[in-house]
Amino acid sequence: MQSRARRLPGRAAQHRLLALSLLALALTGCADRIRETLQSGTDLSEGSRWAGPVVPTGADCGQQTTGLMTLGGGRFSFDPFQSVTAIAGKVERGRLEGESTRTVPGANGVTIRFVGTMNRPADGPAAIDGTVSSGRCAWTVSLHPG
Repeated sequence: MQSRARRLPGRAAQHRLLALSLLALALTGCADRIRETLQSGTDLSEGSRWAGPVVPTGADCGQQTTGLMTLGGGRFSFDPFQSVTAIAGKVERGRLEGESTRTVPGANGVTIRFVGTMNRPADGPAAIDGTVSSGRCAWTVSLHPG
């Protein structure tokens, strides 16, 4: 019996394998991360996601939470209190505005509002800064791509 020696690929084949591996990673979910990195987090395409602290300004307005926002198509959906309330709104010229009213038995309803701006500093990552307000309570918001 004749033994066949296993042949190692040459340098050109190794480069092709590396290129194909990177392409496969990009096609299987890393493309969003690559796009966010290349565009410094200012991607406003459908499904762009932002997250950050939602901090109460008053003593009786609850604890700090992490808010989640999805932007796209000139609209946004913002969950400031981790799946308790969703605020839908519009984005125009870097300004975000929206509100949600929840029906409360025996009352007129409770409205929660978000007003914010998209900030794109030259020396840092983009941010969405704003305020959530409802009744006597308010919360400061600072969201970043992620």
